[in-house]
Amino acid sequence: MGYATRGCPNNCKFCAVNKIEPEFIHYSPLKRQVCGIGEIYGKKQDLILLDNNVFASNQFPRIIQDIIDLGFEKGAKLGLRMRKIDFNQGVDGRLLDRKKMELLAKIAIRPLRIAFDDIRQKDQYIANIRMAAEFGILNLSNYVLYNFIDTPEDFYERLRINCELNEELGTKIYSFPMKFIPLNSKDRTFVGKHWNKKLLRGVQCILLATRGLVSPRLEFFEAAFGRDAKEFIKIALMPEEYIIQRENHKFNGASEWGRNYEKLNVAQKNELFEILRGQIDRETIKGVQSRTLKTVLKHYIVGRDLERRKKANNASKE
Repeated sequence: MGYATRGCPNNCKFCAVNKIEPEFIHYSPLKRQVCGIGEIYGKKQDLILLDNNVFASNQFPRIIQDIIDLGFEKGAKLGLRMRKIDFNQGVDGRLLDRKKMELLAKIAIRPLRIAFDDIRQKDQYIANIRMAAEFGILNLSNYVLYNFIDTPEDFYERLRINCELNEELGTKIYSFPMKFIPLNSKDRTFVGKHWNKKLLRGVQCILLATRGLVSPRLEFFEAAFGRDAKEFIKIALMPEEYIIQRENHKFNGASEWGRNYEKLNVAQKNELFEILRGQIDRETIKGVQSRTLKTVLKHYIVGRDLERRKKANNASKE
């Protein structure tokens, strides 16, 4: 592990790098770091660089040449195993061009990590993935920020775009959703303007079932996140045990919850969304006028009661 640069010249509001490393250093002698490690511990299989914005460096061609000189050119092996280089913090797709992509294609990069933090970057992001495929870089990874200024709908769209590109181009893009937390927060309870507490928990529950990864295959993505943004929101709003153990609850609680959820009109769904910003209890449900919405909300209470009983049973067995 090492660095070819330090810091980042951007001042993104969601990022701490400019506070931790306020000065951007265009070049840090990579050969010295790697050779020093090699002298003590021997040659290492892979090279992981923790640069926060390597594309911002005016020494990028020199950095690539260092990587090649260190034995991490495309197709390089150590013994019988293929070597790989990973810019683990991701690269800034806004600074990517054909010259940089041509240089990346000369090294054993796997995967190429490109952030897709804003739906407004959609066209540029898609163009970058197409360019990567053109240069033979097919293994990619994708950081997807959510709970910032985004909506749940555009979060879903960014994830889906990767799956559709995989089908079209033969790439393999694994997405890693990353929840925004303000830099001055002392806990992880922050809820973005367009989100609510339950939606955020719903995303976590979906990711629990997928082990933190978003599948690169469209069929598996749709099974986990839904066939469109509307279905994604419905899944994420479900009581969490219905999400995590979807198959077990498919024909009982989840189906009943789903049928009643679909009966809600727009105003009632908005009311549900607002209620789910906080903690649901029986007093909350008493204050709701719609009988159908009350039926939907009761599933959250029942689910918690079942979970408590399950924990109590497990504790008594121990």
